[in-house]
Amino acid sequence: MKKLGSLILVAIMAASMAACSDTKDTTTKAAGGESSATAAVVDTQKEESQAASSDEAAGSVEISVDTKDNFVFTYQNVQIVLGSEPEATIAALGEAKSKLEVPSCAHDGTDFVYTYDNIVVTASYLTGEEKGYISDVRLLSDLVATPEGLEIGMTTDKARELYGDPDTESDVQWIFTRGTSEMMLTVKNGSIVGIEYLVP
Repeated sequence: MKKLGSLILVAIMAASMAACSDTKDTTTKAAGGESSATAAVVDTQKEESQAASSDEAAGSVEISVDTKDNFVFTYQNVQIVLGSEPEATIAALGEAKSKLEVPSCAHDGTDFVYTYDNIVVTASYLTGEEKGYISDVRLLSDLVATPEGLEIGMTTDKARELYGDPDTESDVQWIFTRGTSEMMLTVKNGSIVGIEYLVP
């Protein structure tokens, strides 16, 4: 049993690191000059993080992610708003199968990764800030769907029918932007193989 538990933790950490890698790539692309709201959000978050670490006398700086137009994912009747404060949402979701605390690969701070039956939810806390925010929701199987009805295993044609043309499109990744959040679809041979919501 101990070996099985260790293997599960290693798999979750590897998946978390892979998600970090995807997030970094997305952030780099957006900051590289694309005319999207994402680049502005990334710049703002970097400035806020730098201000928090360089101005110790000012105390902690509250996270100000505008969630008004962000993606919302519903799991077991719990609405998960990307960018919102995580405490009430995590409590409503109930006990997670596992919880990991890891240094964030996207910013100076800590990520808390909660794994449930069919999703993984990440809450991020920047160093020096008391309030966190939901930074990532990853779907793990085709037993869950987006509010619009998209599931892992469906075709890219179905994704285009439900969401229109992606804001960023490549052979392996489609990104749709809403407010300060994104929905990232991993695609392969015309099929959706991964669905992830994130705040870059």
